[in-house]
Amino acid sequence: MKKHPVWAYSSLLVALLVLITLALTQGATKVTLTALDAGQFNTLFNIRLPRIIAALISGAMLAVAGDFFQAALRNAIADPSILGISAGASLFQLIGGLLLPTLLFNKFIFALLGGLVAFLLLILFQKKMDPYRLILIGVALNAMFSGIQQIFTPTTSSSSAVSFATSTWSTVLFLVVLGIIGLMLALVIAPWANYLKIGDAQLKTLGLSVTGVRWSLLLLAVFLTSTVTASVGILPFIGIIVPHVSRYFVGHDYRQVVPFSVLAGAFLLLLSDTIGRLIVMPNEITAATILAVIGGPFLIFILARQGGRRHAS
Repeated sequence: MKKHPVWAYSSLLVALLVLITLALTQGATKVTLTALDAGQFNTLFNIRLPRIIAALISGAMLAVAGDFFQAALRNAIADPSILGISAGASLFQLIGGLLLPTLLFNKFIFALLGGLVAFLLLILFQKKMDPYRLILIGVALNAMFSGIQQIFTPTTSSSSAVSFATSTWSTVLFLVVLGIIGLMLALVIAPWANYLKIGDAQLKTLGLSVTGVRWSLLLLAVFLTSTVTASVGILPFIGIIVPHVSRYFVGHDYRQVVPFSVLAGAFLLLLSDTIGRLIVMPNEITAATILAVIGGPFLIFILARQGGRRHAS
């Protein structure tokens, strides 16, 4: 299939603008952008706008994290939620809140620590990074971390503590600042992901540090994932869906895949959150639930399509 990046970017930008307008105006309270009363103004600027911005930046961050996990691990189904990174970040964030509730930025610090611990355990138990064994170990870590978290919060689900429904401007500011830093760095090092398409021996002959390139991508992916988890909770499958869709539309060059993933990830998560808000008004279905419904069949499709091929390109 011939790729048309300009058409793909243009179509996605238009769809994203339409979706943002829909998310701003539709809900339990209808908002008319041209004639706001006091109640609509409060709904728009203090409830919906922070939520929309949080969804956009979170989706972009998780999509890029998926890009880098798949490139660095050479695994077409690597995703932060499947590998246990998100669950580890969520568990440590909870523990940090219980042990040091007054520590500045305790959610982010402990979420990042949890994400790193989960990732190091993953690598420790699967040093050769065999794609399918890596996923199995990730699933086991995810179940373990989620089970431990349920011990601390037996009456609540793991997604109930933080979500888009609880997003405030302080949450959004924290997320946007760290998200922009992480995404800008991702755009800078995106070409490095292309180097990992060739063999390690060939990289060494080019004078490149294979370990340095791989760990740079992985650590940035852990940072992006942990930041999102600390702010809005665990959001599954974005890191699988978006990289595959991006490669389908703009090709396999990560200089195109990463920026497209930023937009596509933002669109997918905002779409999931908006559907969840509107489908059963005045109640809500969480974005994580919508993503699970979409992502499960998508993962099955990818596995069936990959067949014997194990690596992401």
